Amino acid sequence: MLTIRIVTGCKSQVTSHKSQVTGVMELPSYPLSAIRYSLSFAALLVALAAGPALAVFEDIPPCAASLGLANSGAVLESAGCAGLNPALNGSARKFELSSDFLSSFLLPQGPADFKAYSAGAVFPLMSYGRLATVGVAGFYRDDGGVMTEKAISFGAGTWQLLKTNLGTFDFGTNFRILQVAAVRGGDSKVGAAVDLGALLRAGEGRTIGLSVLNLNNPSFVVGALKDKAPLSIRLGLAEKREDYTLSFEAAKRTASGDLPGNLSIASGFEYLWRTYRYGVFASRTGIFLAHRASSASLGFGFRRQASEISYSFSLPLTGRIKPAHALTIILRFNDKEIESEYGHLIRQEMKYRKDLILALDESAGRENILKGQLSILNNEIESLQAEISGLNEKLRASDEKKAEVKTAKDKLIAVIERQHKAEADLKALEEKRKADKLNSLRFEFAGDWQSYLKLKSGGAPPEALRGALQRLVAQYQGAGIDISQATVELRQLMR
Repeated sequence: MLTIRIVTGCKSQVTSHKSQVTGVMELPSYPLSAIRYSLSFAALLVALAAGPALAVFEDIPPCAASLGLANSGAVLESAGCAGLNPALNGSARKFELSSDFLSSFLLPQGPADFKAYSAGAVFPLMSYGRLATVGVAGFYRDDGGVMTEKAISFGAGTWQLLKTNLGTFDFGTNFRILQVAAVRGGDSKVGAAVDLGALLRAGEGRTIGLSVLNLNNPSFVVGALKDKAPLSIRLGLAEKREDYTLSFEAAKRTASGDLPGNLSIASGFEYLWRTYRYGVFASRTGIFLAHRASSASLGFGFRRQASEISYSFSLPLTGRIKPAHALTIILRFNDKEIESEYGHLIRQEMKYRKDLILALDESAGRENILKGQLSILNNEIESLQAEISGLNEKLRASDEKKAEVKTAKDKLIAVIERQHKAEADLKALEEKRKADKLNSLRFEFAGDWQSYLKLKSGGAPPEALRGALQRLVAQYQGAGIDISQATVELRQLMR
């Protein structure tokens, strides 16, 4: 909130929202050039007073994802939201470039029609065995051609710095060089601000974030304009699963100029649709509740390999209905998201393993049945052999009894035919058992080969691929199944 008093030649009052301009007529005997300058500067102040209420360098959404989740970005695992929590810089594990655009008519401190542009880069580093990420960003905001805000930010965030029973703690800080300038009068003021942030990753997928923005509460005086960047304290909680994220966040801001401090509560929900061919699609929605600034938001995103684009808009629930828009483009370099890809491959491999165990159990059941049948056949063959021995003895003892001999011979032939049939059945069962064993080995090899292909598509290093292939070939070589595709792949990797 800005209160401006101007000494001009007459008594007047201009009010827009809660900004006031008051003038009292009193013309001193100054040179003509000084009078012209004063009139020009007075016109600038009147234009400023006619604009919506605003606070300099307030905590606006730093990226489209944050706007889509109702400005609840203090716990999002994205370096693009480091403007709301510096500790989020550490979540970037590769070099990133990003650019953002935001136009808004409703902010936590009230309505403010402006356009903001920003660009940044983050650089993962390792120092003394610890991982960290540093970032640099530039910011430009134009408040309707009346005022401009510029900032250069230097930040750093840790990655898994402190591991405790509660979880993993990370910390971060941003140092910003700020400038506020009046477009018409040319007057400007430079200041500096410090932001602090902390992040607790407690359990699987649960994150708690705390940040303090504009810790030193810098003040700016541009001509007769006096304002302070509001001190903002943000506390957020996020629950993240494989395909969705639910976040809650509360923020308390101090007074700025004539703007009173306020409290806001925001909640957002993000859902991911994963496709192997086209990439990952994201949908976001959220609700933001604050005095003079409640709004609902909706956003969309698309990510494929190292690139990401997001768009969001926010619709005010109070006052003038004019939506805010945000667009973010991110480019990542080096490898793909190895951790998430490996996690997805591991979950898929677990599914393959489960299917394999079920198949092996079925095979074991069939094998037990075959063993029972083989035991019965063996007993029958033994009894047949004993019967044949008895018949042979009877044939030797009853040479003179030709009729009995003929009958015995016929019975012997029948017994021999039964023996041949039993042996044929036994051989068939043995072949079936061998075929089931080969099919089981082929199924196991197919599952392991699919796991290797997923590992390969996930961008695993050649050493890991070579080791996996060597284990695969050693396990199935000489088993009687076709593993030529694995041996050919191993020869190519050995080259």
